[in-house]
Amino acid sequence: MKPDLSLEILPSIRLAYRQFLNTEVGAEAYEQFKRDLYTDDDSLVQTLNNSILQHLPVIERDVLKVCDIGGGSGKRIRNILKFLHKKFGLQFELDYVEQSSYLMCLFDPRDIGSFTKTQEFEMLFEDASLAGGYDLVFLIHSIFAFESDLAVEKVLSLPKHGGVVVVVSNAEDSFLAGLKRLLDVGYEDSRFEIGDLMEVFATRGIEIREIPFETKWAVSKDNLARHIAALLEWLSLGRLANIGDDRERQVREYIRQNSLDLGHRVLFKERESIIVATL
Repeated sequence: MKPDLSLEILPSIRLAYRQFLNTEVGAEAYEQFKRDLYTDDDSLVQTLNNSILQHLPVIERDVLKVCDIGGGSGKRIRNILKFLHKKFGLQFELDYVEQSSYLMCLFDPRDIGSFTKTQEFEMLFEDASLAGGYDLVFLIHSIFAFESDLAVEKVLSLPKHGGVVVVVSNAEDSFLAGLKRLLDVGYEDSRFEIGDLMEVFATRGIEIREIPFETKWAVSKDNLARHIAALLEWLSLGRLANIGDDRERQVREYIRQNSLDLGHRVLFKERESIIVATL
């Protein structure tokens, strides 16, 4: 029987999130998680490009100043900029912020180099000295490690007048949000989630547009155990082996109740939100 460490008082989960992402195991777990949910073609980026970005007034400018916060390996921002360049002939100045040394090593901007000037910031967002005056600021699944509301205040200071902040996160009542609540028991704090962000926006009187969307993916029964193990490896921040048998049973029952058995495949659904704020 595995020891149940879930009742320990653990250090900050926001710190644990950052530390896990800064390891090779953690970074690879995150990249596998994205591939499983969004495929190599990244359906999330396709949603952003087709439903949000091409309709923003900022595309009328010739050169866009862009900040990507917590951009991971950089594949998403590169695909976004390639789309906007190809469709609208835009040029870019990109400030790319990523605290994980491992993921920063994977960032290769050469394929956008002909139309993008890139500056890299390998550090926590809170520590980055950014110039501001951005047309677009992206936070794509990257708010969870924010230390406090002060990080949001810094985000809101970055756009120029008429600039846009684009945030993507799982919805508060989503499949993954429920899994995280089960897995996060024992930490002295909680992840910074979409509700925390919305509260800061409301306090500041900032008007937002919220665009809900749903991500669906199916897994063959032959590959289901590997898929669930990879999913839980990332969401538990590498602690799955230490959560105890009782909580692991709860987690796996939750997954069973929130998925659809199609016979040879199992279908999953995740509710997500895109938040667009024009400053």
